Amino acid sequence: MEFVGIEKLSLVDFDNKLSCVLFMEGCNFRCPFCHNSFLVTEKQFNKIIPFEEILEFLKIRRNLLEAVVITGGEPTLMPDLKEKLIQIKELGYLIKLDTNGTNPEIVEELIGLGLVDYVAMDIKNSFTNYYKTIGLPIGYNLKNIKKTIEILLKNEIDYEFRTTLVEELHTENDILEMREMLKGAKKMYLQHFVNSEYCIVHSLHEVSKEVANSYKVLLEETIDNVSLRGY
Repeated sequence: MEFVGIEKLSLVDFDNKLSCVLFMEGCNFRCPFCHNSFLVTEKQFNKIIPFEEILEFLKIRRNLLEAVVITGGEPTLMPDLKEKLIQIKELGYLIKLDTNGTNPEIVEELIGLGLVDYVAMDIKNSFTNYYKTIGLPIGYNLKNIKKTIEILLKNEIDYEFRTTLVEELHTENDILEMREMLKGAKKMYLQHFVNSEYCIVHSLHEVSKEVANSYKVLLEETIDNVSLRGY
């Protein structure tokens, strides 16, 4: 598992910091609304970017860029992720990690070693309907998801939870359950779903801004800062 994509400049992926975004191939979920399906289902078509080339680019740009965003796919599946982050950190960059939360021990280790400065964890749905939203059979064990949530809630690291709202997958009852799941969280984003050719399933629909706002109000009862993203 390697990096197969790079966005050389982003202002929207890490708190308006000038960032470079690195995309890793491979994921253990099959979320039907995923807009990076080519990283999940078509790995044979992706061209690996040698990490040495990435480091060279980051060395040249370190007076211009502030941060590196590690995303995917699911970055915590990368066997040598820690070693790669050490090398990026040595160049002086802030690092944001995007994760689905399935590898809590790795997330906790990276936080403990100071190798990540911000974690964005996808909360796919209520625990009741999580399996539907990750494209896996009913009965999927959510133990690791719950543990990663607990790690972020108890740590001082800056983080966000985020949920991409899909009409066919999320209901008010799911939001009410999520309100209890994430009670005491610092920050959560409700993200606008956009159907595109890169989605795994093409028959899904967005949740209206009006409904998203009603969900926001419900979540604000237990979460400090809830915002809409992309609306």
